[in-house]
Amino acid sequence: MAKAFDILKYYLYYKYRLRERSREALEKRQERRLKRHLAYVAGHSPVYRGLKRLEDYPKIDKSFMTKHFSELNTAGISRKEAEQFAVQAERNREFSPKLRGVTVGLSSGTSGQRGIFLVSEKETARWAGYVLAKFLPGSILGRHSIAFFMRADSNLYQAVNTGRIRLCFFDISKDMGVHMEKLQALCPKILVGQPSVLLMLAGEKKAGRLTLLPNMVISIAEVLEKEDESRLKEAFGLPVIHQVYQCTEGFLASTCRFGTLHINEDIVQIEREYLDEKRFVPVVTDFERRLQPIIRYRLNDILVEKTGGCACKSPHLALEKIEGREDDVFCFPGPTGEERTVFPDFIRRCLLFAEGEVPIWKAEPGDYRIVQREDRTLTVYADLTKAGEKRVEEELLRLSAELGFVLPPVDFMPYSREPGRKLKRVERIRRKGI
Repeated sequence: MAKAFDILKYYLYYKYRLRERSREALEKRQERRLKRHLAYVAGHSPVYRGLKRLEDYPKIDKSFMTKHFSELNTAGISRKEAEQFAVQAERNREFSPKLRGVTVGLSSGTSGQRGIFLVSEKETARWAGYVLAKFLPGSILGRHSIAFFMRADSNLYQAVNTGRIRLCFFDISKDMGVHMEKLQALCPKILVGQPSVLLMLAGEKKAGRLTLLPNMVISIAEVLEKEDESRLKEAFGLPVIHQVYQCTEGFLASTCRFGTLHINEDIVQIEREYLDEKRFVPVVTDFERRLQPIIRYRLNDILVEKTGGCACKSPHLALEKIEGREDDVFCFPGPTGEERTVFPDFIRRCLLFAEGEVPIWKAEPGDYRIVQREDRTLTVYADLTKAGEKRVEEELLRLSAELGFVLPPVDFMPYSREPGRKLKRVERIRRKGI
């Protein structure tokens, strides 16, 4: 377990000392930290031996990380060894043991490949200090109770347990009913979970079966849709639902007090591969990951820049939203056979626009998924009335006319969701190898 003194040291550093007031100051600090970091990595990671300039490093992705895992990390841990250790922890549901003093974690593999992350004791303390500096309401010396809903626990997450701060892990692989009594007894001031879980808890609160009054709700692991954000604000009586954008590759973004998502540019540098004027795919370099270097790592997420900046005046890049994965951009034939791509947000918008004066849902507004199959047909999973199905199809037809593509057949099915699986509202199913 990371030492409380080290966590406090990093908390104070990130909370009060590392606060750039201008974009120029931020970029100068990034340049200095990057130079020191690359010098270390070049001397300790076999894959990057001797590389000193960022432009000398190749852009990598999950496939590269998987293939070169053993010689990329600086601890000499093989992928086979790490994966066996992590899988055993998953099977036993016991996440506290370490591998040679290193925390090993396993991602859920929603992109088709499971990711493994390694974190040292020092990196764990840094992470805990940074997270607490970003999100902890009030003083670190006060009492704080945190309910943390996640697929798997980790030494990384438990590091925030520091005396007066109590983090309780709730395993979402178990039936949610078993958690209700424990959650009610905890009465957490901070509630953390993926949107699908938070919405479930919001429903329990609305029905009077939970009486939680958290001071803060933090969304993790899944894309938080605007309509879901509004439902959570109403259910918990909060002006802001906070978000964490974190993955195997690092803690990449977090919300400010105004609810705007900002890239954590004090600990990562982002190169932007633009898809249009505002949408881009991030290429990440993390200044603080020495055990498992993350340098020029290309994610397949689509981020949308916020126009006009943020009222908090932070020099860190502000985001309008995380739109989804690049893999989930829909593809349709154009009028003359050419391929037309449609971003997930346009597809989601069809459900939003379909909701007018005439109710479209069989009950109150519910969950949905829109899936494009391998043959490019669409299936809408939602509990809609017949009139609702017609309205959604009309909006899809309107979108096809607006963007110039041929709408394939659309099927409607009742909504269903696999327990424990990340919710993806818009998903494209591809053939293996594509």
